[in-house]
Amino acid sequence: MALPVSISPTQSNAQTAVRSFLLAVLPGIAGQSPAVFQGTISGTTLTANALPGLPSGGIQGSIAVNAPVLGAAPGTTIQSQLSGTTGGVGTYQVSVSQTVAIPATMATGISVVAAQPNRVVEPNNPWFVVMSFLYGKRLGTNQDSSADAKFTGSIAGNTLTVSAVQIGTVSAGSTIFSNAVSANTQIISQLTGTSGGAGTYQVSPSQTVSSGTMSAGTKTMFMSSEATVQLDFHSPDYLAGDFAQTVSISFRDEYATTFFSSLTAPQNNVSPLYADDPRQAPFINAENQYEWRWSLDAHVQIDETVAVPQEYADSATVTLDFLS
Repeated sequence: MALPVSISPTQSNAQTAVRSFLLAVLPGIAGQSPAVFQGTISGTTLTANALPGLPSGGIQGSIAVNAPVLGAAPGTTIQSQLSGTTGGVGTYQVSVSQTVAIPATMATGISVVAAQPNRVVEPNNPWFVVMSFLYGKRLGTNQDSSADAKFTGSIAGNTLTVSAVQIGTVSAGSTIFSNAVSANTQIISQLTGTSGGAGTYQVSPSQTVSSGTMSAGTKTMFMSSEATVQLDFHSPDYLAGDFAQTVSISFRDEYATTFFSSLTAPQNNVSPLYADDPRQAPFINAENQYEWRWSLDAHVQIDETVAVPQEYADSATVTLDFLS
């Protein structure tokens, strides 16, 4: 079989889609990683210091105005910075007056990480979610489609020059079929000309081929599958349960459907189906201490396509043999 074979969306794309949703419905600033620091609060003044183990004066991330403060009183947000390094160590005005006299770890949002058995280090941020893609289930039989491409072209080095296209379009990632072309020659990208038509294309491997008829057809196999994603919500306080319930409710709503469909391709080929009810599952850490953990299974539909190179017969030559 000629290469390459491609699949879309990939599991990485699906993880990105689910992660985007979690970051949208849980505390944090959109598009920004949470800051993690050690802080004290007196009245409405937050003093942010470096986390133990980080370089002197350093915190993880950047503290942003309007960000929530986890580890402080409920509803606390950053109003403005009063002194210190911008977004770093210094003092900040917060929205809720309170007293946190003993330095405590605080964060301006949650972290979301993908699980890998025995390979995920617990984040510095104690408010985090671990995603584990458990298994997939086919929802229907394959739906196949075909797309042929026939053109006149020549190759000099790594440049394919297409002078005319007779059938279909010439696409990056396709494999070129021709008796004169090296096996597994792939179109990398279009360099000049009409999109998918006459022009020049980068190909690999390098070769020299005189002008002639070439093809670059594909067969596409479509399948919908259901993937189960285990979401584990961790926190040093009761918030893990709130986070799990927030996701459980919003994942079952039209809000989630609209959110996933608005993502860019190929993440928008991931759709929410339903989420199970949250369950408490206390976590024992490396120090044999119990941590808050709530867990739920979220189920998503992934509409996947697998594309493979395919040769086609564009015409047939029929001859008649007469037997005397």
